[in-house]
Amino acid sequence: MAPRTRTSRRDWIEAAYQELARAGERGVTINALAARLGVTKGSFYWHFTDRPELMRALLDRWAHERTDEMLTLALGSTADPRERLRRIQALGREIGPVDRAMRLWAQHEPAAEKAVRHADQALLGHIAACLEGLGFGGADAELRALLMLRAWVGGYLMPGEGSPDLSERTLEILLAPPGG
Repeated sequence: MAPRTRTSRRDWIEAAYQELARAGERGVTINALAARLGVTKGSFYWHFTDRPELMRALLDRWAHERTDEMLTLALGSTADPRERLRRIQALGREIGPVDRAMRLWAQHEPAAEKAVRHADQALLGHIAACLEGLGFGGADAELRALLMLRAWVGGYLMPGEGSPDLSERTLEILLAPPGG
């Protein structure tokens, strides 16, 4: 029998994050996570008082990734607003499974709803700033930012895979000047 490796609090949170993306919030159980990590449930209680504490930590991890890490990656080394929007769109597709699970969880959990709302506001502000950098006025930039976010979220809430060509075409449409 192979010796068990010691699991950290971070390991449990990461396992919960992966399980959230795979099975949704209700699939994040102590038993499922222990099996995923190859440890006993007792290890969980070394790091967390209960499942709600783990779920709060999971929300914090998601909010950090969804805002700080995502925007840092999107901003990267380019000042071009159009390229930044393409990067945000591509990163959104990558995190689609966990983002979808978070939004479904937010429908019945106030803490998840608050985290999603906060992350969306940060992202909308950045998207609107990119649009303003492309010459759109404040109100128009805000509306287009909201439409972009709704199109992206709707894309992974709908069954089936979205085409990258469709995503690019959607971006083109939303970046077209009024009347164009």
